[in-house]
Amino acid sequence: MKRKPLKTEVVAFRLTPSFKRVLEQLAANEGLDLSAWMRNLIIKELKSRGIIKESAAVGLTFEEMLLEKAEEGKTSGGKDKIWEKRG
Repeated sequence: MKRKPLKTEVVAFRLTPSFKRVLEQLAANEGLDLSAWMRNLIIKELKSRGIIKESAAVGLTFEEMLLEKAEEGKTSGGKDKIWEKRG
């Protein structure tokens, strides 16, 4: 069985206390903590931009999906170009 990569990296940003409370409530309404809710939001956005595919989620971790996409060298084009093939 494959082990999931450990989540060791942190992304921090500042919010007003009232905005944070709203986000926490939205997360709680879905039965999630704020961190999990934000990860899901990011995944949804990446899917909407075509950076990861819906079907790719089956059997792969999020990190594996991103690595596959990076290795393919595919992008959504334009200003959203974040994956570049490295030679």
